[in-house]
Amino acid sequence: MVLFRGDVKCRSLQRRTSISVILPADNIHFLNDSEEIVPQPYKTLYLLHGLYGSDDIFLANTSIQKFAEDHGVAVVIPCGENSFYVDHENAHAYYGEYVGRELLDITRNIFPLSHRREDTFIAGFSMGGYGAIRNGLKYSQNFSKIGMISAALITDDIINYSEDSNVLRDNSFYESCFGDITKIKNSDKDPKYLIDNCVDIPEIFMACGENDFLIEKNMDFYDFLKSRNIDADFIRAPGEHTWEFCDKYIKEFIKTL
Repeated sequence: MVLFRGDVKCRSLQRRTSISVILPADNIHFLNDSEEIVPQPYKTLYLLHGLYGSDDIFLANTSIQKFAEDHGVAVVIPCGENSFYVDHENAHAYYGEYVGRELLDITRNIFPLSHRREDTFIAGFSMGGYGAIRNGLKYSQNFSKIGMISAALITDDIINYSEDSNVLRDNSFYESCFGDITKIKNSDKDPKYLIDNCVDIPEIFMACGENDFLIEKNMDFYDFLKSRNIDADFIRAPGEHTWEFCDKYIKEFIKTL
């Protein structure tokens, strides 16, 4: 396994931003004098962190490096700030454009990553789970599978939020992310709208803990998918909104790749 950490200059954000990249290369087992060679170009998972995170947070809180190595998958982790991975037009910070298209071009030009849709996947935890479904659908020509772990599927509800000292419940914070929150519904920031307007829907994997504060939102979205006759995998299992749950079920998603 090879780990790269650095920063890239991107047009979508008009600045440099950090990324972490895990490559399933150099799988040398010194104790038994063996080496596993993963054919290039690599299948690739673009993995999105949650609120308050950065590109190194999965490295610190999960076993993603070992699991990527074991399954021969490259993993690219961008820094999404607290953006919800949507486009912030006024700030010229197009996070959706970045993770849905430009990041693929950047990393494919640097690393031996597959350019094929069937080898390219997007997933995320919490805010990153929302980012994965939003951008996996909006840029569905680029991704064949979407993984949503404890996804923050809150766009139906934030119109009812008010001012609050907790950013998770503060409408002004969400306005800074989504713009006019009265216009989210039936826009490209609304996952249900995107489902109804996506020509080639990627395969969808969902997992959420039974004691997670987002479980009802995830169940509602799964029910919506079923109402549209979309065959998605949904794991509802014991657990809360924790890194332990994320670690377990991001592995389950990677097993399907």
